[in-house]
Amino acid sequence: MEFTVKRVGVTAVAAGAAVVAIGATVMATAADPVAPEVLSAVPAEAGHANEGKYTAGDYVLNVHELNGDDEGMGTTIGPNTTYYSKSLHGTGTWQPTVLKFSVGTDSDAPIVYSYPVPGAGRAVDCVASGTQATPSIRCETKQ
Repeated sequence: MEFTVKRVGVTAVAAGAAVVAIGATVMATAADPVAPEVLSAVPAEAGHANEGKYTAGDYVLNVHELNGDDEGMGTTIGPNTTYYSKSLHGTGTWQPTVLKFSVGTDSDAPIVYSYPVPGAGRAVDCVASGTQATPSIRCETKQ
């Protein structure tokens, strides 16, 4: 294969376009950190429809149920504990739209995971695992 100035220039332009496209994807993901909703075929536990179920891993988990203005309710859950929230779909005029999670004893710690509040009539089941230094949180929407 013979390298010509034209071929090298076209290759450089194509590589540059790929870098820009990848960078735009990363920026779009960073601008919208809310994970996509995951629908589960498994129904919510009996007696817990319309609720949030949050299970902490081997560390303290902070759950924030927030509206579009980042106003709402927060709950701190001890290690290896499960908490059921009856305020998942709001109280009166306040309606949460997103769940945000942080870890550690500081409830204002940086957010490590966000998930949309499911529609009315649905529950959410979130499980934290990993370590406090590298937390992993997974949520599913249940019918």
